[in-house]
Parts: sequence; structure tokens; C-alpha cells
Amino acid sequence: MSQDRPPRRLRLARLPSESKPGRPVPQAVSTQLIERLLSAGANQAFEWGLEELLRELPGVEQAFLWVRDGQNRFSLQAFRGVAQAALEGIEAVVESSLKTAYLGSPEGWLGGKAHLDHEEHFLYRVFSALPFRLQAPAHEPAVNLTLPLVASRQVWAVLHLYAPARSLGQAEVDWVSQYMAGVAPILREVYLREAAERQSLWLSAINALFRVSHEQPLELGLQDALEEATRLSGAEGARLITFEGHAIRTIAQAGWGSGLPVEAAITRQLGERLRGGQQVGIPRYDLYPAHRPELVEAGLRSLFILPILRHSREAGALLLFSTQQHWLPDAQTQELLSDMAAAIGVVRVEWTLRRELAWAAYTDPLTGLGNRRAFERDLEKLTHRANGRVVVLVLLDLDGFKAINDTYGHIHADHVLVRLGGVLRSRARAGDRAYRLGGDEFALIIEGSSTLNPLRTAERYRALLEEIRVSDSTFLKVSLGYAVYPTDVSDIQNLWRIADDQMYKDKALRKGRTPLFTQGQEQFIQINTPLFRLANRLAQALKMGPEEQQVLQASCYLLQMALGEIESSPDVQMPDGLLREAARVLMFVQSHWDGRDQSLGWSGESIPRAARVLQVARQFTAAVQPVEGRAARSVEEALEDIAKEARQRFDPVVVEALLSIRSFLSEDSAA
Repeated sequence: MSQDRPPRRLRLARLPSESKPGRPVPQAVSTQLIERLLSAGANQAFEWGLEELLRELPGVEQAFLWVRDGQNRFSLQAFRGVAQAALEGIEAVVESSLKTAYLGSPEGWLGGKAHLDHEEHFLYRVFSALPFRLQAPAHEPAVNLTLPLVASRQVWAVLHLYAPARSLGQAEVDWVSQYMAGVAPILREVYLREAAERQSLWLSAINALFRVSHEQPLELGLQDALEEATRLSGAEGARLITFEGHAIRTIAQAGWGSGLPVEAAITRQLGERLRGGQQVGIPRYDLYPAHRPELVEAGLRSLFILPILRHSREAGALLLFSTQQHWLPDAQTQELLSDMAAAIGVVRVEWTLRRELAWAAYTDPLTGLGNRRAFERDLEKLTHRANGRVVVLVLLDLDGFKAINDTYGHIHADHVLVRLGGVLRSRARAGDRAYRLGGDEFALIIEGSSTLNPLRTAERYRALLEEIRVSDSTFLKVSLGYAVYPTDVSDIQNLWRIADDQMYKDKALRKGRTPLFTQGQEQFIQINTPLFRLANRLAQALKMGPEEQQVLQASCYLLQMALGEIESSPDVQMPDGLLREAARVLMFVQSHWDGRDQSLGWSGESIPRAARVLQVARQFTAAVQPVEGRAARSVEEALEDIAKEARQRFDPVVVEALLSIRSFLSEDSAA
């Protein structure tokens, strides 16, 4: 210290003392004080220890007790004679700073020897700058008493007293040493006990995170861990985030700030530091140069961020924050938070691997649908629910799939299955589940209310799959059967058996069907109506195959009979299979052309092309016919009206085909 200037002294408001001057100094620590300290928590014990010391030494103006809370960091655990607000900015210090401020010998530091000096205030020697304003210096000399407290050959705490020189002499130094020799082991025992308890709570929280069941959503386990981290660290809120490119996504949150975009506090520079594995502490976020005003306005004041590195391509972070200024976790808590962050990273990696293994165990690798194991598991779960809902099991089998393999090869056949899986995954009803049982056999599990129409739902799926093209002129064909639990059966085995029986009956009918009009008979059968003629012409324009044209003609025939426009003809003999398919087409005539049906929760499903042709043909033939209260519209007027509603009401492809046969329409209308 320079000899040409007086020493600086720290003069802060002194707290009142209850002791009387001249009171005799006791020579031993009372049993009452020992019991009191042992029954308290660490913070309270430190406070009481200083309180008793100052009661016996009324001349001491300030007292500070620094306690090791990390490998080589000390935090201020108790103090007297200084206002709380004045010390808010003081953070933990490294041991070397305290050792330098001690001014005694290195042997004295490790030996726990008290040192009395007349130099500047101890805090000036510890900190290069203090976060509070000093009052005018005292008019009398002051002294510092610094006492390292040693245990297991290590300094675990440092006591500093500041007093006028007349109040703190060698006799008082000896008493302080004797007093602390009796009190310090008790304080250390209380502190270590509490630290062990805190560590045990943290380890319990970390172990609970590792025990998260794979059946429980990971987010719930992470939220529980965040709630524990918030409580144990003394923070008010926490967030778990992950970096996705330049974006930040919140995975879980707890405590204060729900709905507040706290993750916006992470600037690009902070993000780079976190990705590099650095932790960040911001004790005064409102003074941080890159702070977000809306977060400060909402109350955010302190922020502590720990990186979580899963692997080289992914990184995340654990955020803890408070509405109090200068809140940061102590060194021990930071170490435990680091363990928690590492555990979160491990659990997320393990969860990802477990999910991938589960996906592989329960997923068909070719189609991406559930496999047979997943089907059996889900079917058993659903049928064991007693919730008043029904479960529809639909079994599907691809007709002639062996011929596809033989004709086009296995690679092409696999591509057909891949497209089928994509259709079912992307266009199935919400909640419906699709599975590949093996080869060309598939299943659907459909859960719904008792008002669910199983036939309509199953046929919608058949229509959806039969839109898949195998070649330029061939589409996929599907046989199906279904059964309803508990309406049809009360156990899984019979549910499966009935659905399987129905599917094979359907396949037999489809294999045995005959054309509606056998070759050589077409010219003798005349269903000479505008709708029938227009439907046939549209089928030709759309290049529909023979079987699809037969279904369309049968559908026209049934529709016009149902409307009373024609009578049944004994010359028209339809086999059961064709009759069934024609009836299925009529189920969709009133549906939206792309399958949207909000009442059933269905969106974007294809319906049979024959039904889409009938929708357009009926609209046109009705428009060009006069009805009561409306004159017949011309061909061009009818076409214009239908063209306006393409995509909204009608399939645009069918509308385009209608517009392409204008000359036929004009001739047919004139005739």
C-alpha cells in the first residue's frame, strides 16, 4: 500500500447492537448456542453464529462470513453491519482473491491463523470495484481481522471483521479465534449436512428423470425435471430449448413466465457460446446490452443458461430465470444443474433410440404402416376399453397381386405397396390405424361412436385404394371384409374370424362376377336415356377400362330406376358382384367429389371415378331439361355453369372431359 495516502475505509450503516459496552467475554461456547445452531438450516446457523459473535464484541462495525460452495469459489453466506441492498451485486469469488486479501503468511492461511491489519477495507482488496457507494471515511483508524477456517487441510470459510482499532485488539483476536474454534465445526457440520440433503434431492430428481417410462410422453418427464430444477435452484422459472438451425424451439417449461418467449433472450452470440459448451450467467438482464425490452417489461431480471450437447449435429440449453436482480445459482447448485443438464441430454438420446427401436419393432419397413405385432397389440387394447364406443376391424386383400409381381416384377410390385402405405398414412381418417399383416394383406382398426357406418367407412377406404394405378390401364383392386366390436362379437378371435370370412366371400364374388353386357348382346340392349348416353360418352373420353365402364352403366341403370325415370328390364341381368359395386358407387353420388365429409371427419379422400362421372352427368342432363318454374338451359349455358364449379363441386378432370365433347352434347340435345 502507498505510504503517501491514508487507508480507505468502508463506512456503511451499522446495524444496532443489543450488547452493552464492557460486557465480559465468555471463554466457551454455550450448550444452548450449540443446540440452537444444530437445529437450524445452514443460512440461519451462519446468521446466528455472527449474531452471537457481535453481541459479545459490540465494537465491531461489520462482519462477513465467506463459505466455500464449489471447488475453489466462496460465496457470502452471512454478514452484519451492512444493508442487504448494498451487497446485491457481490458474487462468489475465487479462493485466490480471498487469500490475497488475507495479508498473512501462506502458512497462516492454511493453518487457520487470525491476522489483524490496519490496511484498507478487506472488500477493497477482494474486489477491484464495489457495486455500491461508500460513505465518508471514519475519523479514527480502523482494522481488519481475517480468520481462515480450516478443515481437512483446506480453508472452507473465511471470517472478516471490520472495526475501529480501539475496539479490536489482540485480546479480542484471541477471543474470536477461540469462539470460532468452538462454533466453526458446528457450522461446517450443519452446512455439509444441508449440502448433502440438497445433493440428495438433486440426485432424486435426476434419477426420476432416468426412470421416465417409455409409455409416458418424454415432455411430461422433462417438465417434472424442470419443476424440480426450478425449486431446488431457487429460480422462478425454467425452459428446455433445442436449436434447430437458426431457430429455437421450446421442448418443456415450468414455473414463472408461462407463455413468455424467454427463449428470445438468447441472441446469436449467446447461441454460439452455448453450442460451444459454455454456460452463461446474466445477473442483471435489464442491463444486458442485447436485452429484449418486452422481456424486461414482463419482469425478467436474471438469467442462467446451461448448454446441453447431444451430439455434433444437435444442441440445446437449460434456462433458469428469476424476476429478482442478481439471482444466480451458487457454485454447488451450478454443478448439480450441470449434472441435470447432462442427464436431460442422455435421456433425450436414449428416448430417441428407444423410439427408433420401437418403430422398428412395430412398423412394416416397406410401407411404413404398423406391422402384425402392432396390429395385435392395438386391437387388444381397443377392445378392452369399456367406453361405449365401437371398434371396426377391416381386413383387406389385394386382388391379383401375384399377377402384378409376375407381370411387372417385384420392384414394381413393391412400389405399388409403398404408394399404398403412403395413401393410408396421409389420407386416413384422424384416429384410424392401418397395418400390413404380411404380403398383400392389410388391416384397419377404426374406433368411433355407435353411429359410425362401418360399410360406408370400409367402402371409402376401398375406393381410396382402388385409385392407385398399377399401370396405364390398370388400377389396384381390393377385397375387404369387416366386423364390429362389440356389436357383432364380444371377443377378438371371433372379430377377426368374421372379418376374415367376409373378406374371402367378397373376394369370391369379385372373382366370379360377369360383365353387365356380354359380348354380342350390347347392340340388343338399349337403355336409351340422356344420362346413360352421356355417361357412356364421358367414359370413352376418360378412357375408362371395360370393367369400370360396366360399373358406371350398372350405376346409371340403378340410379334411374331409383328415381323412377326407367323401369326394370328383364333383359338386364346383373350378377351379385356387379350389383354390389354399382350400389357402392351410388353411396358416393351425394358426396363431395374429393371425399370431403366434415360430419364424418373425412377430408381429401378419393371416391370412385364412376361416382364422379355420374355427378357431372346428372348435373348437365338436369340443366338442359325444363322443370317447373325454370326453362331449360342451353348446352353452352349448362357447360359454363358446370365449369365455374369445377374443383368446388365437381372433379375438374371429368369437367374437362365434358367440355371436350361439346359437339356430341349439341347433337344429342338437338336430337
